Amino acid sequence: MSSLPRSYYKTAYLGLLALGACAPGVAVREAPALRSAQWRALPYDLGETPDNLGAAFGSDELGALIAKARVANPDIAVAAARIVQARGQLGIARAAMLPVVSASAGLSATETDNRGGPLFNFSQGFAGLDISYDVDLFGGGKAERRGARARLAAATFDRDSASLVVEADVARAFVQHAALSDRIALLGRNIGQASELERIIRVRLREGDATRLDVGLQTIQVRQLQTERVRLLEAQSRTRNALAMLVGEEAPLFAIPANGLSPLAIPALAIVQPADLLVRRPDIRAAEARIAAANGDVGQARAAFLPRLRLSGSGLAQAATLTGPIGATLAAGAGLLAPIFNRGRLKGDLAIAAGGQAESVELYRKALLGALAEGEDALTAVERAREREALITEIVAEARITAHLARRQYIEGEADLQRVLDAEQLLVQAEDAGAIAKQERLDAAIDLFRAMGGSPAAAGI
Repeated sequence: MSSLPRSYYKTAYLGLLALGACAPGVAVREAPALRSAQWRALPYDLGETPDNLGAAFGSDELGALIAKARVANPDIAVAAARIVQARGQLGIARAAMLPVVSASAGLSATETDNRGGPLFNFSQGFAGLDISYDVDLFGGGKAERRGARARLAAATFDRDSASLVVEADVARAFVQHAALSDRIALLGRNIGQASELERIIRVRLREGDATRLDVGLQTIQVRQLQTERVRLLEAQSRTRNALAMLVGEEAPLFAIPANGLSPLAIPALAIVQPADLLVRRPDIRAAEARIAAANGDVGQARAAFLPRLRLSGSGLAQAATLTGPIGATLAAGAGLLAPIFNRGRLKGDLAIAAGGQAESVELYRKALLGALAEGEDALTAVERAREREALITEIVAEARITAHLARRQYIEGEADLQRVLDAEQLLVQAEDAGAIAKQERLDAAIDLFRAMGGSPAAAGI
């Protein structure tokens, strides 16, 4: 059969190109621009951001826990494993554009009847080598590599975001544990004072200066304080167990000293403007990288509508006998493949890619709006927590004076027991609120540290 003329192949290639070149257009969405130039209100002008929250609070113990969490926390380890997976996907995308080299070789053998010789006679052999390469005519392979690189970047930012969240959670659990230690100690002191007052009332009852009702009221007061102390002890145990999980240790083996809040300093943290969050916040950078990855998916899906050009070359060496002359042939060619009958599937792939790109933009917008809201909340919390602590400090001072006067007046017979109970209850509430107020100031600093993107050094800035 005669071979077809060269003009036939040229016409066929042009026809395939025309059929495949009608790739649908896609309106790729852009990431929204940031319009906020500054925060609504800056509470004060602060200094530099520390390397971690342990340094911010002046606590080596907290710094050690944060360092341990960065190494052993399960969430950070999961995020790091996803980086390995993304790096593998990038390697696959890069390898897809490299030439494919395959080799083959073989021998043919026949069984012999010669009992004194070898069982098989190897009479023929062959060897082959084939090299093929896909020419990225319309950028589909390049788009796939861009998407894989962007996903690797997103996975890296996700790990940084997980590290920042874990650091904040460790610091918050540490502060809560310390605050509970202070509150438990305050209750222990108040229980001791209330028990002493109960003893005095029982003595006065025997002397006829008090009633059984007085004894009952004070006994109830003591038991209420003891009940609250048991509740706080349980909360402290739960906080310790949560901290153990954050730092990657088994809860039964984890221990932490019951230190209070007094060793912790209220940190002075730097405030960055909203525009700086675009490079400081790892969650925003991860969302931005996913937009780039989704754009690569769209480019790859559009390129699938267009023809693919494959170049190949092969060589073959063959011998009729292992000792006979060897014949060799070489061949080279190119194939142009264009999709014709699977455009429905390709349109579906393109729609999925376009929807994913639109979703990535919305997720970026969500991350941006969330970061701005967190920044405003943190700045407001820092200022309001400071105001509350100042007010509660005044309340505690007055409650201590009032409780002391009420107790003395009762012993001297100048006041009834109800006034003493009211004053003692006010003091307990005020001192407990004082410990909570300092905890809230430290929590507000943690939220501000996280909202501003953490340490620039940790983010690689």
